[in-house]
Parts: sequence; structure tokens; C-alpha cells
Amino acid sequence: MNAPVGRNVMDVAGYQTLAATAGENGFAAREVDGHFRHTTRNEAIVRFVGIVIILGAFIQHLVPNASFAGNPTVTKALLSVAFSCIGLAVYSFAMRGHRSEVMFDPMRQDLCISKLDRRGNLRSSRRIPLRHIKSLYVKKAETPGTPSRLRVKLAGTSDEITALRGPYAEIEMMHRQLCRNIRIAQS
Repeated sequence: MNAPVGRNVMDVAGYQTLAATAGENGFAAREVDGHFRHTTRNEAIVRFVGIVIILGAFIQHLVPNASFAGNPTVTKALLSVAFSCIGLAVYSFAMRGHRSEVMFDPMRQDLCISKLDRRGNLRSSRRIPLRHIKSLYVKKAETPGTPSRLRVKLAGTSDEITALRGPYAEIEMMHRQLCRNIRIAQS
């Protein structure tokens, strides 16, 4: 489906999970806080679990010595180091963020897919020239309550990249606007 010509699809009221911007440098769409993402409630739970594991490293020193093989002090110290490392890894995973952003640059004729941290700063990015893109399509959610995805299929390989996630209606509108901007830039 193509977006109607002359209609700005991005200004439709009701966007709750995606934010779109247009300017001289092209088109950008970014995931924002919403009910579909796992980064709100589940990240808080994972952060809490990471803190509990870190605290567990120190709580074991309050428990009386058990019958350990070897020196109980060394064993507790090694367990503290292991618990601390695992807890820090879990906590840092939860803090890194799981949002995406797609930007189309008409001057460079490429699509930039970025991963954002929890504060909206750039964590990593990948630029894909349009000549390397076979298709852009929307993959509907298979089960209710899960997000639909805007997928990028690369030419010459079977690789696919998930660019955005969100409710089907919003992802479909972003897809239409992005394809419209790409057609305008290529003509």
C-alpha cells in the first residue's frame, strides 16, 4: 500500500509508541516508551535481580561457616567475586536499553538503523545503502500483545534486520512514510 500523495502520515494523532520526525536531512522514526516494549517493566525487574545478586554476594558472609571443602573464608570470598560479577553483568544488561531508531538520508541514499540506550543516546548504528536493500516490509505480530516489526531484507543474502517494533497500525504508517520518502528521493 502506498501513502496518499500530499498527506503527511506522520501527523496522524494517536502515535503512542513511535516518534517520527522529518526535516531537510530526511526522515527518522524512533521507538519511545510504550506498552509494547519489554524495556519498561521487565528492565526494572532485571535491574532488581542484578542488585539482589550483588547483595547476595555480601549476605553470605553473615551466615555461619558451613562444612566447605577447603578454607571457608576463601570459598566465601570466591563466591562473593562470582556473585558480584554476575550481578553487575545482569544490571548492566538491563541498563543498556533496547530501543531502535531508523533514519533515511536522501543525500547519501542510505538507511541508518541505530540502537539507543535508556537515555536516548546512540549505542550503535549501521548504515545500509539503498542499493543493498532488497525490500522493506512489515511483519505482523504472530500472537496478540506482541509487537509488529518493520524488517529490512538485504540484497544478495538471506539476512533480515528488525528496524522498528510497535503496534501494527503505527509500524504500517511508518513503513508507508519511509517508502514514500525513498521514492521521492530516488525520482
